Amino acid sequence: MAPKTKIPNSSQIEELRQKFNKKYAASQLTEPFHPIDIDRIRNDHLWLQRFLEQYDLDVETSLTKLWETCQWRLSYGTNDLTEADLNQEYLREGCIYVHSQDVDGKPLLIFRVKLHSKTKNLDELIRIVVYWIERQQRENHLTQLTLVFDMAGTGLATMDVDFVRRVVETFKLYYPNSLNYILVFELAWILNAAFRVIKALLPPKAVEILKMISKKDVTQYVPPDKCPVMWGGHDDYEFQFVPESKSVPPKSMAANAGDDDQPHHHQDMDLDKKVHFAKSVTQTPRNPSDSDMGMLQLEPNEYVNICPQSGEAKLKLTNISKEAVAYKIQTTSPDKFRVRPRCGVVLANDIAEVSIWLKPDHQLSTDTKDKFLVMAVIAPSIDSSATEITELWRQKDTTDPDVENHRLVCRLDEKKKGDDQLGRASEKEQGLKERADQIEAKLNFTTNLQYATLALLVLLFAGFCFLMYNQMQGLGGGSCEHKASSKAFSCPKNK
Repeated sequence: MAPKTKIPNSSQIEELRQKFNKKYAASQLTEPFHPIDIDRIRNDHLWLQRFLEQYDLDVETSLTKLWETCQWRLSYGTNDLTEADLNQEYLREGCIYVHSQDVDGKPLLIFRVKLHSKTKNLDELIRIVVYWIERQQRENHLTQLTLVFDMAGTGLATMDVDFVRRVVETFKLYYPNSLNYILVFELAWILNAAFRVIKALLPPKAVEILKMISKKDVTQYVPPDKCPVMWGGHDDYEFQFVPESKSVPPKSMAANAGDDDQPHHHQDMDLDKKVHFAKSVTQTPRNPSDSDMGMLQLEPNEYVNICPQSGEAKLKLTNISKEAVAYKIQTTSPDKFRVRPRCGVVLANDIAEVSIWLKPDHQLSTDTKDKFLVMAVIAPSIDSSATEITELWRQKDTTDPDVENHRLVCRLDEKKKGDDQLGRASEKEQGLKERADQIEAKLNFTTNLQYATLALLVLLFAGFCFLMYNQMQGLGGGSCEHKASSKAFSCPKNK
């Protein structure tokens, strides 16, 4: 069995619940947390218990982490994540999947690392990981999982430390105490150093459940009849993806979760959700007779023009119908963009303005893969609440005959881009001019220095010549006097 943790009592769980409810009631959120998450906090103890267990019964720390998790789940769209939102190639190749159970009856989340490639998009892979976690926790009520890194046949070419680190951090930050074991199967000695780096990222409690195993001892953690043949067991399962049969949450849940929500319009009421644009799906008017009118008129109607400086774009939605229209905005790159409001109601002949921001440290794709889908449908009523609109869109699809679709490609604003390029060119020209002036000044200084040096050399040479001349003159006068004195000395002696 996995190591034991401190189990909170009912009063501690209730204290955490009340603190959350108080903070949620007092907060000025532009977008309410997802109804399923709110319902889970208000009516189910297990999720709160997991946070308290992870953080050693510290209520304040648990509250902070619970709040951050709700924010992440809202922006990531975890409750609405389906197989349609995933990269189908990655999903169906069997690199990541759930199958069988460990000795404690916990599902195995298996990573066949040898099927991985470092060229794959990490965001797409992590989305598949989140999908499997959420799917299992829906089917088995917040069950813990055993994480299995199947390293058999893995070499340096397929060992991706960044991917493993992202998986570990996802559990660490957003799925507290959700792991029963972390099993590393058949790790080659050449990869020991890489896994030591990963081990350092784990919290102490996760290190306790980390087990390095091989075919010799795998049955200590996975029963032989549930252990795959490739691990030395008797289970001859071969992966084949089976879609989840997911039912729409009951109305009572959404209603309970939305007790604090007030009816409002132009409000952000849904989650970031990735959408794939099928070429065969075209804009669908609500009625054949209204095909020329439609429900919403977009400005701009073809592109989302991102400002190069601020990373922001504006989108105007004008209701050109005679009824209230509910809208919802999706994107192919939810990790890149922040949309406010993402979902809401536009009254007849009214206008809603939507702001779209490119998140920091992200760039637009150069191959126009970043796209937006604006969906529109007649609202149930002009006073539709956030919960009602959320439920409406949960039951709608882009191919429904009463849903109108507008597709836009994301790009940099050409005008502002041109102004920006012109400004940069002007700045560059000014910089070059200043640089040229500096070089010219240095050349002038060097030239003057050379003239001064030459003048100094001329003076030194002239001085040298003068000294030599004087020296020569001095030597000539001394010899004459010597002759004269010699002559004067010799005369008296002859006499």
